[in-house]
Amino acid sequence: MARPKGSRSKERIIAAVEDLIATKGVKNFSLRDVATKANLSPGTIYYHYATKDELVFDVISQHIDGLKAEYILWLERHEHDLKPERFLEVVFHKGVKLFDRAKMHIFLINECLGGNDVLRRKFIEKYREWRETLLFGIKKVFASVEDPEAFAYTLMLVIDGLVVQEILKDDSIDERRLVKFAKSWGGTKG
Repeated sequence: MARPKGSRSKERIIAAVEDLIATKGVKNFSLRDVATKANLSPGTIYYHYATKDELVFDVISQHIDGLKAEYILWLERHEHDLKPERFLEVVFHKGVKLFDRAKMHIFLINECLGGNDVLRRKFIEKYREWRETLLFGIKKVFASVEDPEAFAYTLMLVIDGLVVQEILKDDSIDERRLVKFAKSWGGTKG
C-alpha cells in the first residue's frame, strides 16, 4: 500500500532540514530554504510546520525515536542471548558510529545551548525517553547492577562524549577497552 502524499512531503522536508543543519547550522536557514531544498512550495512547509522550531524538534524527535526503535528491535532479536559486551558494543555503535545521526545530535544540542529554550525543553523530554529505553535494556542485561539508573546516565554521558570525539575524528579511542571497562560498571568482569 502506498504511503499518503503528505507523508512523502514530510520525509522530503525532514531530509532537507537534516542536510541544511549539517551544512549551515540551525540558525542559518529559513523555512523558505527548506522549501527550496525539498523542492516543495513554501505553503507545503507551512502546512506541516507552523514554525522552524517545530520542524527542528521533529528532526530531534525522529532522530531519538529511530535510535530507540533500533535499540528495542535489537534487544528483542537477541532476548535469549543478551551478552553484556555485545549489548555495550551495540549501544555505542548505534549512539556514536551512525555518523549522520551523531552529527545531527551535536548540531541540535548546540542550538539548545545557544538559548533556544523551547527546543531545549523538548530535547530534554526526548533525552529522558532515550534514557528510559537504555534503562530497560540495562535491567535485562545487567540483572545484578546496583544502580541501573546511574548506569543509564553514565552510558548516555559516554555516548555524548564519544559523539564529540567521532565528529572531531579522534581515532585514538580504543572502543574495545571502553566496552570492557563499561562492562565492569554493570558488575560483569572480564
